[in-house]
Amino acid sequence: MIIYDGQPCGLQEIPKEIISGFSEASQRKCETGDAKGHWLVPCLTCSDNRTCDWRAISWQPYQCHHPLFQRHELQQCLKDRKIIFIGDSTNRGMMYYLMERVNGSLQEWQKTHDMKLYQNINSGRTRISYSYYPQFWIDMRKRPTFEEALVHLIKRSRPLENTNQTVLVAGGVQWLNPDHLQIIHKVLKRENLLDILVIIKSIGMGFHLPVHGIRSLSPVQVKQLSGENRLILKTAKLYGYEVVDTFSITMGRYKEFLQGKCGCHFHEVLKSKQVKERKMKLLKNYTFFGKIFPHVYDNLSYLKSLYHVQGPVNQVYSEILLSRMCT
Repeated sequence: MIIYDGQPCGLQEIPKEIISGFSEASQRKCETGDAKGHWLVPCLTCSDNRTCDWRAISWQPYQCHHPLFQRHELQQCLKDRKIIFIGDSTNRGMMYYLMERVNGSLQEWQKTHDMKLYQNINSGRTRISYSYYPQFWIDMRKRPTFEEALVHLIKRSRPLENTNQTVLVAGGVQWLNPDHLQIIHKVLKRENLLDILVIIKSIGMGFHLPVHGIRSLSPVQVKQLSGENRLILKTAKLYGYEVVDTFSITMGRYKEFLQGKCGCHFHEVLKSKQVKERKMKLLKNYTFFGKIFPHVYDNLSYLKSLYHVQGPVNQVYSEILLSRMCT
């Protein structure tokens, strides 16, 4: 899966001088959600991936780190805030991850393809609303436009403060383009919400596998995704929006999609019984940004949880999303 011509593929040994710089990077917080980085995995030898400990793989920005927050810190950060998500199932996966992180458990989940409001977050102190876009199964002539969907979501989510107490998270796999960002700006200006916090989830890897009834990309189109992603990030910053660069994070893990027709999901939601049957370790044992993931789930809440959001790649970019909300 070649994205950049001339760049090496597969496992590459990291020079010692770069490794020695990690301690300095750990002292510097990333100022944006698109800080350049790479996946690191410990191996006995890079020539044989069977010698690697894939459980310990972590995303490492080159020159900084994304802060990780304990649950009580997230609860304080998101207190009295309203978070609005608009996007496809990958956007929805980030939303459910956020809900589980803040609450310590996930009691409600569904593959909603419509609009959904949640008031039971953070002991009722945080409100979340979600709208699925684009509704690709509806005939093009009857399908709501992005502007219509966004306006409808804002109206259903009101009252909203015109401050960073209101957060809009927009994006998905590959439908987003700079025109959508222009529409966001136009709608927020019209609705007197130009001072809210907007976070753009950029495009992600997906749709490169042929699946019956689902569009798929040619190798040439896959390579073009990188340029499209850069344009989205650049345009978002021109509008003063925060970004989460999911393309850089997902392109190296394109073989690790979880359940779903589109070949684009880096998360899955399991019932607690399934988690126990698979004997999965709690997320606190996962290595993240070169560190052991903090104890974000207490055992009692986790055991009472009806559902659990699984997937280390989704976990990485969802934590970056949280860092942009709370930094």
